[in-house]
Amino acid sequence: MRSLAALLLLAAAPAAAINVGGTDSLAPTLGVAIERHLAADGRKHKIDFRGSLPALEAIDAGGLDVALLLVPEGQEPERTPGGKALRRFPLGAAAAYVYVHSTLDLKEIDLATLAAIFGAGQKDDYRFWSDVPGIRFQEPIVPFTSSDESHPGTTLFNGIALSGRAYRPNVRLRVPPDTARDLLMAGTNSILVSAAPMPEGVGRLLRVADGRTGRSKTAYYPDDANVYNGDYPLRLPLVLCVPEEKVAANREFIAWLLSDVVASELRKAQFIPSPAPIRERLAQRLDTK
Repeated sequence: MRSLAALLLLAAAPAAAINVGGTDSLAPTLGVAIERHLAADGRKHKIDFRGSLPALEAIDAGGLDVALLLVPEGQEPERTPGGKALRRFPLGAAAAYVYVHSTLDLKEIDLATLAAIFGAGQKDDYRFWSDVPGIRFQEPIVPFTSSDESHPGTTLFNGIALSGRAYRPNVRLRVPPDTARDLLMAGTNSILVSAAPMPEGVGRLLRVADGRTGRSKTAYYPDDANVYNGDYPLRLPLVLCVPEEKVAANREFIAWLLSDVVASELRKAQFIPSPAPIRERLAQRLDTK
């Protein structure tokens, strides 16, 4: 009888609150959507989007149940620093888009060329479009970037294309999106690295090839599949990490994070969600483990 009473009390007890956090890039967008979603049940959930590293450390210390981490490709954690096993769910990625004026005779570019245009202290130094192999245009290159302060687009471009080195002094950084659009439309010699897609008809979006030693020399557009597969090189994966022992208890919340609703919120935040079939398959597997 005591065992039956204990089971009945357990079944009647409210589910535990969820502690969730992660990259500060999502605090004003998906972070707010998560807070709104969790508030519906009246429990005191903890929402703490202060950064990927603090979130991983908080999981280790038992302060977070679920974390949304921005991590370089190939560095997605299998365990916390303290050794806790993690279940990983690829939610999407941040990306950087490369545009030129629509009249420029250029359809694709590789990381080495981007480094020579935007970076200081690189192997090559391209100041005029005619310096770029295959381009006859004699005008000086006008490079600039555009991203919100909270978005990692410029940061990931610096880390991947420039190997963390400084930008050249002539590069205009973090130009507001409206100004970037006008500069791209007006300047036939401009090249833009943007954290968000430009409106249709504004400039030409370039395919980008990795080209580094051991990497593909094929250029790809930043569509959902190419970004998810890692074929498009200017991307930073967004990974949902949950301690293995907490997956079952948070199954419904994890499934919601894999839903089209959250994918829509990620697009509003200028992130690229993982393709729907991938997210659906991950959600289905929650019921089998």
